[in-house]
Amino acid sequence: MINLLYAGNYKVFDGILIGLLSILKHTKTKLNVYCFTMDLTDLNERFIPISKVQEKYLDDLVKSVNNDSFFKLIDLTKIFKEKMIDSANIDSHFTPYSMLRLFADEVKEIPDKIIYLDTDTVINNDLQSLYDIDIENYEIGCVKDIFNWALPSRWKIKNYFNAGVLLLNMKKIRETGMFIKAKQLCHDKKMLYMDQDALNLSVKYKKMLPVIYNSKDKYNKNIVVHHFCNVRKKSNWLYRIKPWEVEEVKKKMSAYNDILDDYQRRINELKK
Repeated sequence: MINLLYAGNYKVFDGILIGLLSILKHTKTKLNVYCFTMDLTDLNERFIPISKVQEKYLDDLVKSVNNDSFFKLIDLTKIFKEKMIDSANIDSHFTPYSMLRLFADEVKEIPDKIIYLDTDTVINNDLQSLYDIDIENYEIGCVKDIFNWALPSRWKIKNYFNAGVLLLNMKKIRETGMFIKAKQLCHDKKMLYMDQDALNLSVKYKKMLPVIYNSKDKYNKNIVVHHFCNVRKKSNWLYRIKPWEVEEVKKKMSAYNDILDDYQRRINELKK
């Protein structure tokens, strides 16, 4: 069994679909997939929640490999508005949905151990190896960020980590109040990478993991989680490509061709 957590609005459907297709390629175990979403259309017309139709499609997908698996939406509109609508980071380079993961401690359904994945991640080997890492005495398992040198505010933080892939010990997090502190920081202090910076400033017990669990650049066969946050366009190094930009990804690597072809076929069917 593997517990997973995603978060976002209706636009992240493509990323989650690719992510789940890649997971299902490498593991047949039961997947308990939770996904936080919310309706903030009163703030921005583009902030539409993931739909029930999208939820049903992804639930059917995971059940097609293991009938005990599920994909479940959890709407956090009410609690987010109560606690974060006046946040210093509500209007940011990133959407407010990036702060949703910080509410995992307040959702009773979230189990004691769970993997959080950004929606621009592709799985290249069995994710079970990440899930099975012992973090009983830690709040999180995480991987160092490749740009920890880029901002002076990060220099004082030992092993500044990337928050796109996290192995979460929710029991420990609830005990230490780590997410409570992170939410308060996001509410009070304007930060460039609000949720990631807040997590780095709030954690007390972190276990640093090998880069294969959050590889952010070039492909190699040993990668378990390939995070497309620094995969560059072949013809333009300044442009970062995402998994759903299929042709650009194929120009860079062929490892995911079968997954991306399946993704395109499914998207085309959904458009009919």
